[in-house]
Amino acid sequence: MSATGPDQPPAAPPAAPPAAPPARERRPWGSISRAQIVAAALEITRRDGLDALTIRALAADLGVSRMALYRHVSGKDELVALVMDAIAAHDVVPPDLGTGPWPDRLRRIAGGMRRELGAYPGTIDALVTRGNHGPGALRLVETILATLADAGLDERAAVRYYLVFIDLVLGRMHREAHGDPIDRHRNASLGARAEDREGLPRLSAAAPHLREITTAEVFATELDMLIRAVEAEARDRG
Repeated sequence: MSATGPDQPPAAPPAAPPAAPPARERRPWGSISRAQIVAAALEITRRDGLDALTIRALAADLGVSRMALYRHVSGKDELVALVMDAIAAHDVVPPDLGTGPWPDRLRRIAGGMRRELGAYPGTIDALVTRGNHGPGALRLVETILATLADAGLDERAAVRYYLVFIDLVLGRMHREAHGDPIDRHRNASLGARAEDREGLPRLSAAAPHLREITTAEVFATELDMLIRAVEAEARDRG
């Protein structure tokens, strides 16, 4: 006997389950290029960080099988190397860098490294721990050495200041990524404590500046110090 009375409408049929999202269409076999792989790997790194860059994630983004990727790259280590080199090759050194005074060129290289590595989370850690010896990185090193040579340094001095430059730029970025002792938010508490104590007039007066000076300002000051040191050494040689 039906549970529906004579004056009641028949029960509605059960709702259909939601349609499954359409499967991503696979690319034809052999249609993916190494350049496309690098571009997609860069996008994943920019969007999600270097830790998220895997063969599985890259295959999903490109719409190919993992086996198709293995025809071009051996695994994540090679993907990371390709990403690091692409950043060095295409984003750090501007095409028109060869013009203008050498201090301006050195500042532009430092700014490009800080900007581009900062845009790809996790790359600074990879660069510090494993280095980068790809063609783009070699060109970057050559450009820095040539810039320092234009300042009037001999070969040994240029190499020494190249190492100082790399230590300055990468060291600052690494500290900013992992707890920077000069971060203004950390130093704000130092200034606040000084303001409540007697006998610390200079530290108390410095408290507002400790709260306001950014790591970008510190980075620019460190770079200015390096440039002045290069200028002084080149002048002494002359």
